[in-house]
Amino acid sequence: MRILVTGAGGFLGRAVVRAALARGHAVTALVRGAAEGWPAEVRVLRADLARDAGLAALVAGQDVVVHCAASLGTDAEEQQRDTVDATRNLLAALASARVPRLVLASSIAVIDHLRCGERVDESAPLEPDPAVRGPYIGAKLEQERMARASGLDVRILRPGLVRGPEREWFYQLGLALGARLWIALAGSARLPLVHVDDCAQAFVLAAEVERGGFTLHVVDERAPTRADYLRSLSARSTPRKLVLSLPWGVLRLLARCANLVGVRAGMLHPARLAARCRPLVWSSAAAQRTLGWAPTKS
Repeated sequence: MRILVTGAGGFLGRAVVRAALARGHAVTALVRGAAEGWPAEVRVLRADLARDAGLAALVAGQDVVVHCAASLGTDAEEQQRDTVDATRNLLAALASARVPRLVLASSIAVIDHLRCGERVDESAPLEPDPAVRGPYIGAKLEQERMARASGLDVRILRPGLVRGPEREWFYQLGLALGARLWIALAGSARLPLVHVDDCAQAFVLAAEVERGGFTLHVVDERAPTRADYLRSLSARSTPRKLVLSLPWGVLRLLARCANLVGVRAGMLHPARLAARCRPLVWSSAAAQRTLGWAPTKS
């Protein structure tokens, strides 16, 4: 299969390229920056999806495009340009070049963490007010909407927190106070983690499946609690950190008190707090069933 990976220079994109090569596919890496340092068997193209014309010619002849390119920042203009506009341009190019399949990297962040049930699968409601939680959420929701409306054979994957050697700290974990103290927010809650290699494998499997039209959560159900994860990081840190846990009930009470006095800014806004800390159980049963996917990294 001929697979083109956008955002191939990024953390997840590079892993998708590796996973696709390992499964014997012909891989094209589409990057915006430097095109050096790739294996000889990878065809490398440079383009800015948000600005470049001629995208149809770049994607022509591919069997599937795995779209990992997007902004991870909090700037609204950057999200519009590098996530929304880039995706719109890519969808138009795929339609023009008659490339049938698209695998889109979305995020479990699009879920309404405040109103969903405690066990979360793909039937969970989406965030109704993305502006409250920031431009990233709105951009991801718009990506999904455009992809579904494109008429292409779309496969949407929503990874959890993608971890790996270059990315081990997440703001959902808690707070770093000074050089020796970490506070785990809702420390007994499990993290929606997935190792980058396991996540990449899911994207390649999604590209290979004969029929798309699905949305799947890609999360390792074996993931540790926030407190346990921080303790494992602490054991590998110098100096070693003291890890304390702030229970979810306390956090929720603080948010309620703040809202009673009219404070709805920052982390204590109910929707933001729920997205960051609410104890949830994330199901990957649909990904396992649809793709035959099973995480293997500890």
